[in-house]
Amino acid sequence: MRSNFGFQTALAAMLCLAAAGSLAAPAPPVKAAYTVVAQSRQGDTLAIARVILDGANTACPLLVRGDGSGAPVQTRARINPAPKNFPVRVCEAVINASAVVGDTEFRLPALPSKVRHLVVVGDTGCKPKDQNGCHQHSRHHWPFNRIAKSAAKSAPDLVLHMGDYNYRGTPGHIQVNGTKVQVYDAGDNTGTACCKLSGPYYGQNSPGSDTPDQWQNWWLDFFEPAADLLAAAPWVVARGNHELCSRAGPGWFFFLHPGSSLPEVGTGERVCPPATDTKPLVFDTPYRIDLPSLSVVVLDSANACDQGDLHQTHFDRQFKSIQKLVDTASPDNRVWLQSHRPLWAVKKADGTSAPGSMDPSGKYAYIDQTLQAAFAKHPLRKPLSLVVSGHMHRFQVISFEGDSRRPSQLVVGNGGVALASNHPKHGFSLPIDGMTGIGFGLKAFGYMDLRLGDAEAWTGQLLDDTGKVLASCDSAAPSAKTGVCRPED
Repeated sequence: MRSNFGFQTALAAMLCLAAAGSLAAPAPPVKAAYTVVAQSRQGDTLAIARVILDGANTACPLLVRGDGSGAPVQTRARINPAPKNFPVRVCEAVINASAVVGDTEFRLPALPSKVRHLVVVGDTGCKPKDQNGCHQHSRHHWPFNRIAKSAAKSAPDLVLHMGDYNYRGTPGHIQVNGTKVQVYDAGDNTGTACCKLSGPYYGQNSPGSDTPDQWQNWWLDFFEPAADLLAAAPWVVARGNHELCSRAGPGWFFFLHPGSSLPEVGTGERVCPPATDTKPLVFDTPYRIDLPSLSVVVLDSANACDQGDLHQTHFDRQFKSIQKLVDTASPDNRVWLQSHRPLWAVKKADGTSAPGSMDPSGKYAYIDQTLQAAFAKHPLRKPLSLVVSGHMHRFQVISFEGDSRRPSQLVVGNGGVALASNHPKHGFSLPIDGMTGIGFGLKAFGYMDLRLGDAEAWTGQLLDDTGKVLASCDSAAPSAKTGVCRPED
């Protein structure tokens, strides 16, 4: 009896140790954690917490409230478009309070109770051939990591990203079955003004491509350098032309797209159709994010060519939807439009400038004619307060003279990719889309720090990675020479 009792005691001790060991299991192999702001099928605004884990079959982790209260939330896996190219698992859950991933320090921010402070950043990826191989996170070569850290320290309520997250993995030309081809890019790679592509549809994800979209490029170009800013606040994300299905589209829909099959969301996940499909393009439906004091309408302008009328019918429909979204926004909220491609922007005229897109002097050309035409067909009865965009690798601001009811346009495409020089260097006053636009541009890396005031008012600063002020903005006190923003001396 005594020996049997001893055996039972030892067995109980072993079971206790085993149980303790299971409770102290290793933390999940987390690569990134972040919160995407999304809209449910009913139009409610939700926070989707996402976690990227090493291994395409890794078990999805539990999320624990930041204050330790309540029951843990189980995440579930998203659809992996190509496990061979994406050897990771993306798990997600809707959260209504800040959370952490299991026993890790990875933080998942919740929706803010009120939006007063935003960070706007865009075109953050790196081009190896133009930026010293992308090996240095330096202010001279590729400052996105430094920009993200600086912006995170300011503790924003919300982050708006203007698109183009991944450049190193999205070259303009690739090899398909040993033949060099041009990647479809909504006309931008044609080198002509017509914005119409001849020949078949080629993309990085075409059969036989030597450069498919893959996780490693997303990790190096976005998730690794953006870690601090991803933990600082929830993100509203726009798709850029580098996230077309012919480029890094599979990763965009896997990692960042706000669609989800979670029951609280119900909009469904999207995946890129095959490049050989008869309809290989994706035109996402505009949606509106509603937060206290601010509504943001997000436009998928990835396929809107800068010049000409490529896919004009699609964008006419998009702006008809935007008209309804703006009309039905809360009267207590200001309404902004977020779009990768600007509605109005100015660059130097060159061989790619379409006829009729240039100013009277012939020195400058305007973009985006496709979006301008759609905007004109479906004018907004309730005016927008601001349009924020990227795409041009530079900062630019345009305001419109007189009581035009046309919002100011901020182009914040200077978040990391090699800067462009094909824009006016100084203040300008030019006829733009039937009105006089005034503004200026800067060739400098940085991000926008925006603060909301009363009613429609907002102020902002364009900051570099050290916090130095490059330009100051005040919607209530525009300058006759440079619009709502002024460059710092």
